[in-house]
Amino acid sequence: MVNYIVSSLTVGVIVGILTLGLNVSWGWVGQLDLAFYGIVAIGAYIGGVMELPSSRNSGGSTWILGLSLPFPIALIGGMAASALAALALGSVALRRLRGDYFAITTVAFALILTAFLTQQQSIFNGFEGLYGLQQPFEGVLKLSQSNYQWFFLGLCIVLLGATYWVLQLLYVSPFGRTLRAIREDETAAAAFGRNAYAQKLKAYVVGGTCAGMGGVLLASYVGAWNPSGWAAIETFLLYTAIFLGGQGNSRGVLLGTLIALVLIPEITRWLPEIPGHPDLFPAIRNMVDGALIIGVLWFRPRGLVPERQPKDREIEQREGQLPALTTAASQ
Repeated sequence: MVNYIVSSLTVGVIVGILTLGLNVSWGWVGQLDLAFYGIVAIGAYIGGVMELPSSRNSGGSTWILGLSLPFPIALIGGMAASALAALALGSVALRRLRGDYFAITTVAFALILTAFLTQQQSIFNGFEGLYGLQQPFEGVLKLSQSNYQWFFLGLCIVLLGATYWVLQLLYVSPFGRTLRAIREDETAAAAFGRNAYAQKLKAYVVGGTCAGMGGVLLASYVGAWNPSGWAAIETFLLYTAIFLGGQGNSRGVLLGTLIALVLIPEITRWLPEIPGHPDLFPAIRNMVDGALIIGVLWFRPRGLVPERQPKDREIEQREGQLPALTTAASQ
């Protein structure tokens, strides 16, 4: 039972890194990105083939590279690959497209990527994907399976904490304030000399880097990665967590991840089975997630933990200074 709980928490922490990355694009800038899990997949694939040995002796499976590199290098490589993919996609999609047109472009990218990687057997082993991935540091630490699960959970928590810290620094920086200004009124931000395209592209690359980290961790933990692991529904589930917790707010996003992507799946897993309906519980989970989105948008459109806005008392203080200054000037 303990190992089961640790495993669920580990997946939840990794998914938390992904939702934080998606929140940069959607919550900070307002760009509806439907290709996010495609960016995640690129990081997972590249990190995987950097870790795996050559496919020459794999019994018919084929993949590129096969470098047998240690996990830290594979992690950096996967993050870099996802960042470059986000840069390439964003440089085209963000230049002249916005809103619905940007979302449609990202959907097209995800569909093209899926078709290409599944049909090209020699790149990442087609539909079967990568398998036999070694869990990070398992051979070095020589831990038991139970103790290793705790170690990997701790590693993921450290990386989640580092991701949260870096994103919070960016959020309160001039860069983060510029992104939120673009989200609220891109025309006004441009009037004040802000290059909206360049800033949105930077944000997209930051989110892509987080996607790569989460992809490498998830593939390493599961030990495999194939096209069924990054279907379109996965991206919508991440949006569920963001809508539920509060878009733009990292703490709210993590709360939404805990509720929508950890607690609800685990609670529905314990429902009694109904003979002849093996796909019932995944469908129930998706319906519950959809109902949560509708309920939150209706009753709390800014989420359970809304993004912080300027404090009313600060506004009142600024407004209260004007009469005082006027009185002083008249004297």
